Amino acid sequence: MKNHLDGIDTLRGLAVSVVVIYHFFILLDLHNIISPFVHSFGLLGVPLFFIISGYLIYSSIDNNIKKRGKKAGIKNYFLHRLFRILPAYYFNLLVVLLIASFTIEVNYLYSDEFINQFLSHLSLTSYFTHKSAGLGVNGVYWTLNIEMLWYIIAPLFILYIREIRILIFIMILSLIYLFALDKGFLDSLFDINSQMPSYRLQLFYINSQLMGEINYFIVGVLIYKYSVKSPLNSNFLSILSILIFLSIFIGFNGYYGITESFLILHIFTIIITAMIFILIYQKKLPKVNPINWLGKISYSIYLWHMPILFIMSHTNILSYYSLTKTIIVFTILLLSISSLSYYLIEEGSLNLRKKLER
Repeated sequence: MKNHLDGIDTLRGLAVSVVVIYHFFILLDLHNIISPFVHSFGLLGVPLFFIISGYLIYSSIDNNIKKRGKKAGIKNYFLHRLFRILPAYYFNLLVVLLIASFTIEVNYLYSDEFINQFLSHLSLTSYFTHKSAGLGVNGVYWTLNIEMLWYIIAPLFILYIREIRILIFIMILSLIYLFALDKGFLDSLFDINSQMPSYRLQLFYINSQLMGEINYFIVGVLIYKYSVKSPLNSNFLSILSILIFLSIFIGFNGYYGITESFLILHIFTIIITAMIFILIYQKKLPKVNPINWLGKISYSIYLWHMPILFIMSHTNILSYYSLTKTIIVFTILLLSISSLSYYLIEEGSLNLRKKLER
């Protein structure tokens, strides 16, 4: 299995870089210099992560069951996921709570709404109960809620949903769901009004639930099940093809505004991210070792980049430093904190699990 995953860290590194760059411009309010390129580029990061999860989680469960049998295999899979995800997440949540306690109004801090939101983060259900996730500090938690739900239902795909026709049927249902959102057919169901100023934001929230995002996970599953290989043997041609796909995506979004339709956006994003994944995930790319390293610590980078940007924005750092110095400070802080989080918490948790098993 290992030889089939040579490019996974590269893909993770690319995905997390895209997300961080996008949030850097958005959270520091650099709208005067943000371009359609950065905005369009940012739309690809999370879907690429979801395809990676679809592939890796399905393959992890499949291999565990083959080695240990159903019961022991599923148990080992869940233990690995819990020790891999939760320690770093809960430590990050603790820090986010401390940041919130110094930056949020005291009255709101002790309100039932804030306490309920914190409890929902604690149970990893925040995005299903609160539309304002992350305690106002870390907005990436919604994707972790989606990921966690996928971790829970993924074993069902292995044990009971093995036929391609069922997977395709689920994808079609998801696309119908997105079409219904576009046409306003679900407004009454979700109790939203097209005349509300926040209507598009409400739709985006609904679109981002698992029913809208599940296509990406299924694409990863299908690539694993059918061992889809890159049609290009050359690393150079693969990278060139990726640049062409990115240019097409950015161009279409810039000129035709595909983000106005959730259905078109998802279809287009599925095609682009799937092709990027297929072209890279089996490749050995020694010349991009820094990107591979970013991929290795990508979970910690993903967790910490928004709290750091929140503090930088809250302190109005751009009034003291130039954009170049701000980028340097942010990069040093992010890589330092993320490295410590990865090597001390993520790896430490996995090592603890191994000791407990022994």
